[in-house]
Amino acid sequence: MPFFRINSNLFHIISKVLSKILVFSILILIFAGALVKSYEVGLSVPDWPTTYGYQMFQFPFSDMVGGIFYEHGHRMIATVVGFMTLILSIIVYLSDNDFWLKKLTFFALGLVIIQGLFGGLTVLLYLPAYISIIHAILAQTFFVLIIFISVSLSKKDKKNLESRSGISNLKKPAYFVAISIYIQLILGAIMRHTESGLAIPDFPLSGGYIVPPFNQSMINTIQSMHFDAGLQFVELYQIIIHYFHRLGAFFVTLSIIYLSFRLLQLQLKFSIIHKLTLSIILFLLLQIFLGAMTIWTVKNPLITSFHVLNGAIILGISSLIVIHVRSLVQIN
Repeated sequence: MPFFRINSNLFHIISKVLSKILVFSILILIFAGALVKSYEVGLSVPDWPTTYGYQMFQFPFSDMVGGIFYEHGHRMIATVVGFMTLILSIIVYLSDNDFWLKKLTFFALGLVIIQGLFGGLTVLLYLPAYISIIHAILAQTFFVLIIFISVSLSKKDKKNLESRSGISNLKKPAYFVAISIYIQLILGAIMRHTESGLAIPDFPLSGGYIVPPFNQSMINTIQSMHFDAGLQFVELYQIIIHYFHRLGAFFVTLSIIYLSFRLLQLQLKFSIIHKLTLSIILFLLLQIFLGAMTIWTVKNPLITSFHVLNGAIILGISSLIVIHVRSLVQIN
């Protein structure tokens, strides 16, 4: 029995460390996936699950050139993330964690397997937009789930948490921030995979308008901009998708301002929630800059990919805010 307890404690320590490594590994995976899309090399490797007939890790590194480097590299990182999730779920199961956490970790394992299958379908079905969009949404969902698991593994006993009166007033603003960011990332995925990223090629204006009317005059202006820049013409639905993504950024900004205002109103002692709120403000400003640069550089692949990565980081921070607010609410 003491031997099992020692192993259980060791498993618990390993699971905490591994879950944190997994969180950062998923960010690397999201960035790698963004590079594949930004460079439009999703079919550089036309077969799946093999790579030009080779088993995943037997493919010669000397042949990883051009688009193959990004596509095959993305697959290799995804495989490592999947394997790490499998190891994490086994270790969590063997440790003395709550049963709900064990089930949640196995759910995460199932989710990453489904994510991998959708990644394969994007290749086998020649990059259909709806599959690619689901693939992108699952990636962000998996990321949030692993963050929650990681925090749950590291959480101290509630009696050690500092109670803060009035913290319940932050619960709705925190949820509003997280949900608005999640929806915004869905809109971003739809925009990227419907080739709507430059549907409105100017910024901060939209087709020359502050408030676009979406009439024939606006469409003609945008088509003229595309012609002058040598860009492919777009349809009205792509313009609307792009504008909704910009509108989503506006609502995300409002939600973060609202959260910050409510936090200041409470006049609480400086805490982790203050740090996270300051962080999300800084990353939001960076995200707006990257979004503008994506337009101004005509979707430079690196800038566009960092825009996707930064969006995931913002979602992760918003998830941490929700988790910490909930923890404090439960002990008041």
